[in-house]
Amino acid sequence: MRPLVCALAALVALACAPSPEELGSSDAAPKVTRGTLEDHIVLTGELEASNSTDLYTPRTDAWQLSIRWMADDGTPVKAGDRIVEFDNTAIVEKIADYELAVIQAGNELTTHRATASVDVAQRKFEVEKQDIEVAKAKVDADTPAGLLSRYEHRQTQLALQRSQVAHSAANQDHAAAVNAAAHGEEIKKIAYDKALRQLEGAEEQIDALVLTAPRDGIAVINGHPWEGRKYQVGDTVWPGWAVAQLPDLSKMVVAAELSDVDDGRIAVGMKARCIIDAFPDRPLAGVVRSLSPVAREPERGSARRFFSVIIELDETDTQIMRPGLSVQVEVLRARADDALIVPRSALALVGDEGPRAFLADGSAVPVELEVCNAQACALRSGLREGDLLGTASAEEPP
Repeated sequence: MRPLVCALAALVALACAPSPEELGSSDAAPKVTRGTLEDHIVLTGELEASNSTDLYTPRTDAWQLSIRWMADDGTPVKAGDRIVEFDNTAIVEKIADYELAVIQAGNELTTHRATASVDVAQRKFEVEKQDIEVAKAKVDADTPAGLLSRYEHRQTQLALQRSQVAHSAANQDHAAAVNAAAHGEEIKKIAYDKALRQLEGAEEQIDALVLTAPRDGIAVINGHPWEGRKYQVGDTVWPGWAVAQLPDLSKMVVAAELSDVDDGRIAVGMKARCIIDAFPDRPLAGVVRSLSPVAREPERGSARRFFSVIIELDETDTQIMRPGLSVQVEVLRARADDALIVPRSALALVGDEGPRAFLADGSAVPVELEVCNAQACALRSGLREGDLLGTASAEEPP
């Protein structure tokens, strides 16, 4: 009896077991679904102000300068507060030489004026003396010829001519002395003005070596162009380098980096979703505003290259957003709405036959793709919603 019961139980279990077709239609098998598919590329970056006031290294006689002191990055400052101070040792040493040069040039100018004044006065006295001699000679020459012998009369005429020549020479000497005095004073004055300008320029350079805040704000230290870090005390800088800035916090953007291996994967105008690492629950919408045309290295000697990407944000929350906060950026490359979606594991995207989808029965169907991301693809045609899918074989890479 017991063997018969066991046999009947086995028959019942066999009759209730699902068929291979029923197994193939299990809910566990992947299906073609309908929905929205987006293709993103993820970038990393940081917040920075859309507009800012840059503080530049001044131009000095020393040319290159060393940073002696700087405010901490992110320090709130008031208008007129120090932000960066450069080493002024070389200029201070030159100021002493310039001061001596001014004194020497001033003394030379004063000496020339005194000497020239004496010389001009002497020449003028000589002119006045010759005026008297000419007047006396005229009196003698005007004596009637009948009162003098012929010889005496001729001598008075010659004396008048000699006094007139001497008077003319004295006038010429006086004019030359006046011109020489003026010309010499001009030369000495130029030398004095030059020495004074050098001194005043050095003193102005001393003042220019301290960069102060033009308005209230936050001091942000810029990055060193070669070292891949922010400027530090002791760094050597050159004129025109922007070492710090005062950002306008009312409008922020995201400065991101795109690896050179991803060249061409994003374009200006693409939408983006930005997540500040410190505030992950506050995603921000934005758009790619600019993309640098040339990849550059982040620091000197680096093997990496990247393109600079600027993401313009739709809004700025001044309460939480500060320059330098790290941001993750998801750039939307493409989007398909109400599309048929197939997982990448069921697709073969390479080969001479074009893209194909594998069904649960093992057959392959040609498909037309619309959008793909790392997990799935959206189809334009080739399958229907609900079709059961298989898995691409090893010979058919997805």
